[in-house]
Amino acid sequence: MKIVHICNGAQGNSPFYKFFFAALKKNNIEQMVIIPVLINSTVDYEDIHCEYFQRDTDIISRLRFKRKIKKLTQFTEERVNIGTFDFLHAHTWFSDGAVALNLHIKYGIPYIVVVRNTDVYLFFKYFIHLRKLGYQVLEHAAQIVFISPPYKERLVNQLLPLRLKNKISNKTSVIPNGAFPFWLDKRFIKDKITNPVKLLSVGSITPNKNFITLCKAVELLHFEGIDVELTIVGKGYLDNSSYLRKLENYISNKKHITLIEKKNQEELMDFYRKHHIFVLPSHTESFGLVYIEALTQGLPIVYTQKQGIDGYFGLGTVGIAVNSKSITDIAQAIRTIIENYSTFTDNVKQLDFSNFHWENIAKRYEEIYFLKKNS
Repeated sequence: MKIVHICNGAQGNSPFYKFFFAALKKNNIEQMVIIPVLINSTVDYEDIHCEYFQRDTDIISRLRFKRKIKKLTQFTEERVNIGTFDFLHAHTWFSDGAVALNLHIKYGIPYIVVVRNTDVYLFFKYFIHLRKLGYQVLEHAAQIVFISPPYKERLVNQLLPLRLKNKISNKTSVIPNGAFPFWLDKRFIKDKITNPVKLLSVGSITPNKNFITLCKAVELLHFEGIDVELTIVGKGYLDNSSYLRKLENYISNKKHITLIEKKNQEELMDFYRKHHIFVLPSHTESFGLVYIEALTQGLPIVYTQKQGIDGYFGLGTVGIAVNSKSITDIAQAIRTIIENYSTFTDNVKQLDFSNFHWENIAKRYEEIYFLKKNS
């Protein structure tokens, strides 16, 4: 089996793709990766063949979506003997899927398309003129993969025209992102809670991560007499400068809230193990690997309704889903976990993480490749 990956996100999220491509390689899948890059650089995927497409850097050219797709399609045809490959894997709905659609129409090669956060909340929401193209990508795809149940629910039941709903829903799958072996191989059991209750949040300091609302929820708990401390880890990683200033100003006189620099995996593991509850009420999440990391280290989690990992675990079993805009909802979730801590941690102990192992994820994609190629 020979696969061409069209992968706009490979440069920005190379560890994710490195594990995925390596897992496919173990299954004897021959791969070629087309990677659009903004700067003249390469990504190390060991001996997997990659071709780098130099994207336009000026804003006008970048906004000319169809022109960009045409150039990327031509680049792929020049660098890849398309007729010798069995399947195309478009790693995003719009930017990669449009290229796969062009190649499918011209060469008849089937393709799979993955729907991600940016596809739903940026391209579909704001680039209305591209919706017709987006529908065509889904119509012609052999299979459509969502990395989170809420995205499938939102697209199929809320965003698609009625004429496409059944046709597209019948060829969908939900396959999660994989967690890094570092976390899966080093599980930690947590069984009791002490005062002060230590809350941990990890992420880039941006409005989407919603840290100020989380801090206000912590303040509400303090006002109610609940002894909690919050540590936010992530300063220095893709910060939004204005939001960072607002956050720093808000917590400047609050001794029970600490903001610290981003940490490497070993350091971060120590933080997980020294805290009791993981709380990250992001407004949107494609998947949210940090929630899986926290669970491997025994922490119950507070996450966002209809985003990221919502739907992968039983409702109210290992954590609580909240309305990201509601201070009281976030505070109540934290309070509930504190009051029922042993129940939540017992459920976390019993979690089966096999769905998040890269080898198992690769096998699921491989099954799709072979099934759809031969159908």
